[in-house]
Amino acid sequence: MNKNWLPFKSKKEDVVIKRHTLNLLRQPHAAPLKVIHISDLHLGFHYSYDDLIYHIQLINDLQPDIIIISGDLFDNIDHYHNPEHLIPLLKTMTAPLGVFFSYGNHDQRIHQTPRISRILSASNIQLLTNTGVVLDFDQEPIFLGGLDDIINSKGNMYQALKNRPDDMLTMMIVHEPDYADFVEQFKVDVQFSGHSHGGQIRFPLVGAPVKPQLGRKYVKGLYRIGAMTLHVSPGLGTTHLPIRLFCPPEITLFNIH
Repeated sequence: MNKNWLPFKSKKEDVVIKRHTLNLLRQPHAAPLKVIHISDLHLGFHYSYDDLIYHIQLINDLQPDIIIISGDLFDNIDHYHNPEHLIPLLKTMTAPLGVFFSYGNHDQRIHQTPRISRILSASNIQLLTNTGVVLDFDQEPIFLGGLDDIINSKGNMYQALKNRPDDMLTMMIVHEPDYADFVEQFKVDVQFSGHSHGGQIRFPLVGAPVKPQLGRKYVKGLYRIGAMTLHVSPGLGTTHLPIRLFCPPEITLFNIH
């Protein structure tokens, strides 16, 4: 297929930067915690090396404290004859408190997670699979956890939170957004998800006619579920067809006070 003729083909320059403010920190701080959330790059499926260069530059220009990638970094790892060549570029995506990633369903279904894990480690991207870390933001501890994929693997909230100290600000990376109804029971402050691509193709007044499994209830943007905030990223890449309609790719910056 000649991709150049496709209508509404997504281009790297179509990306929008959205900003949100959340009041979650337990202590006063001179400056907010800056968190970048991106998702669903689908490297190997119509998402090129040049796309990655462009988007990483935009992310770094925002000077985040934390970068969160909520799954589906890879789609077809064999598309790159040597995907390890991506490591020097991925290493340029930096944040003082770290870059963190949890698997999505596409990462899992290609059955190459050991190789992906090695690439992430060499790129200084910390993989969170049913585990979590305590981060120190200006002497305030923050728990950041991540689940394994729910659809094609074994995401486990109990295991992910087993070492969480009591009463600590908690952020979770969970690829599938509709799992939020379960996550909310665990005193989580904010869940970062992707998976739905915001529908990828949307129509005015109608929304997204096609939604994936576990991405049908919460599709795009911010939601309040009990005491928890859920953010569903429209993603940076595409799946199935390399097109978007009324749903541009997005980099999201959270200023957390």
